[in-house]
Amino acid sequence: MIDYHLHVVAHGDRPMTVENILAYCGVARERGIREMGITEHDRYLDDVDLAAFQEARESSQDVALRLGIEIDFVPGNEEEMDRVASALPYDYIIGSVHRVGGEEVDHPDHTEIYEKWETYDLYEAYYENVRKAALSGRFEVIGHPDLIKIFRQFPDRDITPMLEETADAIAESGVAVDVNAAGLRKPIGEIYPARDFLEMFHRRGVPIILSSDAHAPHEVAAGYDESLKLVRDVGYREVVTFKDRERGTLPL
Repeated sequence: MIDYHLHVVAHGDRPMTVENILAYCGVARERGIREMGITEHDRYLDDVDLAAFQEARESSQDVALRLGIEIDFVPGNEEEMDRVASALPYDYIIGSVHRVGGEEVDHPDHTEIYEKWETYDLYEAYYENVRKAALSGRFEVIGHPDLIKIFRQFPDRDITPMLEETADAIAESGVAVDVNAAGLRKPIGEIYPARDFLEMFHRRGVPIILSSDAHAPHEVAAGYDESLKLVRDVGYREVVTFKDRERGTLPL
C-alpha cells in the first residue's frame, strides 16, 4: 500500500532530518505502507533537505521513499509554480487548490471568505481552479479535489454539473486524483473526494493515489480502513505509483 501525500516539515513543525523521516517510515511500516511519498508544501521548499531525504531513502529497509512536492495552484503565479516544480528531482508533483481570489478556503482561523462570497459562486470559482490545475500540465496528481467542503459550507443549489465538468477535465488531463483521508480529521468528517465525486472519476477511468495527508508521524495511513473500503466499493482495484515522474501501478 502507499501513502503518497504527507508532510514531514509540515507547517514548519520540525526539520527534515534523517531521524524525523525515519520516524514516519516506522509508522508506515507498522501500518503496511510499502511506498511513502514526502510532499512538503511549496512554501517550505527551502526546508526540504535533499541530502537527508536521500540518506533516509537508503536507510529505509521496508518502506520505499518517494520525493514529491505539493504546489498550491494559483492562477497568475505560473512563474513561481514552475520554479518550484523544477527545483528538485521529484518523483511526482501534486497540484492542490487552497485559494480562491487569493484567500485560503481551508484555514480554520480565517474563514472570512465564506462570508464574502455567495456559496455557490465560491464553489464555482474553486472548481474552475481545480480544472485549470488539472489541465495546466504541471502535475501528476490533483490533491484533495473537493477541499472546499472542509467546513461543511454547502450551496443551496445542485453542484452535480460542476462536479461532472471537473471530472471531465481531470479525465482529459490524464492526472491522478488524491483519495485523501485527512478530511476525516476535519469538520467535514469525510474523505476527499466524496463518494459521488469519486464515482464520477471511476466511471471516467481516472486513476487514484491513497494518502493520509499526515502532518505528524502518528497520522501516517490514518483513516485507511475507511479509505480502502470506499475505493474498493466504488470499484477501484489498484493505485498508481510514481518514480522519476514515471507512473506505475500497485494492486489494492
